[in-house]
Amino acid sequence: HQPPADTYMKILEVYKFFFEKRGAERHFFDLCRLLERRGHEVAVFAMRHPENTPSLWEKYFLSQVGYNPGDSDLRAKLIGIGRLFWSCEARTKMRALLHDFAPDIVHVHNAYHQLSLAFFPLIREAGVPLILTAHDYAAVSPDKDAYYPEVGRQYWRFLRIRKYGLGKRLLLVLKKYWEDLAGFYAAVDCFIVPSRFVAQVFEAAGIDRERIVVMPHFIAAERAPATALTDVVLPERFILYFGAMTEGKGVSELSGIASRIGLPLVAAGRIDAGFDQASCPGVLFIGPRTPGELCFLIEHATCVASASSLAETFGLTALETIALGKPFFALASGAVPEMIHNGINGYVAADITELETLIRGFIDGTHVVAPAENIASATHDTYGADRYADRFEGLIAEMVASRHTKR
Repeated sequence: HQPPADTYMKILEVYKFFFEKRGAERHFFDLCRLLERRGHEVAVFAMRHPENTPSLWEKYFLSQVGYNPGDSDLRAKLIGIGRLFWSCEARTKMRALLHDFAPDIVHVHNAYHQLSLAFFPLIREAGVPLILTAHDYAAVSPDKDAYYPEVGRQYWRFLRIRKYGLGKRLLLVLKKYWEDLAGFYAAVDCFIVPSRFVAQVFEAAGIDRERIVVMPHFIAAERAPATALTDVVLPERFILYFGAMTEGKGVSELSGIASRIGLPLVAAGRIDAGFDQASCPGVLFIGPRTPGELCFLIEHATCVASASSLAETFGLTALETIALGKPFFALASGAVPEMIHNGINGYVAADITELETLIRGFIDGTHVVAPAENIASATHDTYGADRYADRFEGLIAEMVASRHTKR
């Protein structure tokens, strides 16, 4: 697909990591590949890391910092804490990249905390439109995983929320006050959100509705073929969970459901520090898997499920599941009900008890879904890559034209 000459763009894509760690990173890489396939020129801005994919733009990447045990040495951790508020390195590198690449538009995904937001004002000063795709709630909340109406913009109230240690909560609160004072998010021309649920949250948090565009994520145009696992013997029938193993994702609750139903639970994905595997007896943890192996797992699973209680902004695991025609079962949290429709491509439940009833009913034939080919076809019609690209290209072309008109 070669765009007309007047729609060709030089696009700077920004993400803190340059390797596929979780769903948000997959979306970032899929979008970079999609835009290049459509004929646009794409540059990237990220942080150096041993797991990074090789890049022609690496000389502009920031030095590595970390925040978790084992991520980096003490000096790097101290620099990392500083990046919560400011980074001279980020501004220097971004200034050079803006000069050398001269993008038509800058598209930021997750820049906190590894990159800092200190380079946002430089983009506005350069007269380049700035788009931010919200993969979480960091733009409107001290806690990236959730927005608390009782906190709102009185961030100090987050100190009362029983989550994280007091020191971390204090840092996150100070960071949010600083971001508002510095006007970092005020430099964003447009927030792309992946669901109506997130749009409502952002509007409730004070973001003008005119700055919010709902664009659900898409299915990668070039999907890896299913690849059999050679290092694991899978059960004949099993429930599959794939994704991050963190607090709030409900892996322990899902293991309980699987145990009571009598089917093993296979869990694929990164296990974060602090995750208690002992709370999930009987679960077959198989670690991170390649896209091809995930396709194989989804195709061979009896069903795919999640017991996440988090206010999911979208649900890439759900999308990857139904794209292959497999039903998805989950709690009705966040944006998931916008994607999963009961009796068609899966089921959503009000609580763990109902989730267990629905999964059990599907396994014994009480609850049915549409044929696999119908699920897959409808998913590709709704979440096709070129459909997303058409909307994205239209949005950025409009923003660039508007900026030129203002000049």
